[in-house]
Amino acid sequence: MKKNKESGSVVKIDSSLLEDVDKILKKEKNKFRFVNKKQFIDIAVHEFLKKMEREDES
Repeated sequence: MKKNKESGSVVKIDSSLLEDVDKILKKEKNKFRFVNKKQFIDIAVHEFLKKMEREDES
């Protein structure tokens, strides 16, 4: 039987992707747009999932 994970579980991210995230967050225009890496990644994943959903509906 599959165990349910808690909503706050840890996900590993590739180090090169993390470097790209750091570069984006260091840009002046993004300093106040994103509070931290977690928020940025949450938003990016959410937008990606919405895009995939729209494509599936088409």
